[in-house]
Amino acid sequence: MRLAVWFAAVAVPVAGEAAPAQDRKPDVVARLEGHKGGVSALAFSPKVSLLATGAGNGVVRLWEAKTGDLLARLDPQKSSGGRIAHLGFSADGNLVGASSRNAVVVWDLTPPPKRDPKDPKDPKDAKKEPEGPRPIPVVFEDGLGTDANKFGVVAGDGRRVWLSGTEGSRIAVGSRALPNRGAADTTDELRGGFVPLAVDAVADPDSGLVAVYGYTRGGEKAEPAVAFLGLGDARVVGRGAVRGPVAGRQPSVGFAPDGKFLVACNGEDLMYWRVPGSQVVEGDPKVLAGSVAFAAAAGPNGRVAFASPPEDGRKVKVTVADLAAATPRVLAVYATDIDRVSALAFSPDGNLLAVADDPEGVVQLWSLAEKK
Repeated sequence: MRLAVWFAAVAVPVAGEAAPAQDRKPDVVARLEGHKGGVSALAFSPKVSLLATGAGNGVVRLWEAKTGDLLARLDPQKSSGGRIAHLGFSADGNLVGASSRNAVVVWDLTPPPKRDPKDPKDPKDAKKEPEGPRPIPVVFEDGLGTDANKFGVVAGDGRRVWLSGTEGSRIAVGSRALPNRGAADTTDELRGGFVPLAVDAVADPDSGLVAVYGYTRGGEKAEPAVAFLGLGDARVVGRGAVRGPVAGRQPSVGFAPDGKFLVACNGEDLMYWRVPGSQVVEGDPKVLAGSVAFAAAAGPNGRVAFASPPEDGRKVKVTVADLAAATPRVLAVYATDIDRVSALAFSPDGNLLAVADDPEGVVQLWSLAEKK
């Protein structure tokens, strides 16, 4: 019923525009197969044609986004292989981080320097350089115990990694410097008063802004909220307005590739903020009226994609909407062959949408580019 209300409310075209086509068939350009334990996290590199995918057994894979070719398999963070909760790149694309309840790991994907094949001191260099990244594990690793509240993300500037975890009876959120990145540890942190559920960093080489979706701890009651770190003192916004997580569903938070929107999803409601040029996000979120979003992702130019909840006997639908319009409106609705979509991600240019088919352990790459 709520989804029908959403279509009726915002799928009406503005003057001079054609009504958006509904129940389209997606243009699937590649299927990335092989993950075990389902697909739990997705992230596109902001700089190169690279997609990172994370699975339930703790394995991260790197793919060439345009062709779907597998480039590298990053081994499980621990032998027990905790489900990957988050993936994220630094703004220069040289670092990728993965977090699970077992560990937070950052890999260096910096391409090796090219050598002169004519150099007589290195005759083996005459051979062709291998294609794709050669990940160097581990730039940083936090593997001290299993913790349901453990999250980590590489800051956009690539100088530090933000971490959260339990210290005794307290929840701590803070950052540590990455080796050889010219940063110092920061005092920006929340200790004891905030429980993280999801995290993301803005893809900005000049910024360390990180958003954490969770809830405040202490006082008379816990309240869902979003904390912002990395731009001076930590700030918490949206108390009393942010929707709390729905039981049994994985919440998420994510910046758009162009950094202009922040989207949070609690497994049912889609909440969003416009991000000003200063990146000082304030106030309560807007909630996409009538939408039911099991998983969601922000794209460039105000786009957002969200997947419908799984239902017995029904396949998931994925909706792409425009948040930048004066009144948010549906751009397209895609009928899928998927029973449950666990994650979504836009490429930086918005021409590709990665869709995680969790039951099958497959990631579909959809082309969203307009056909000429």
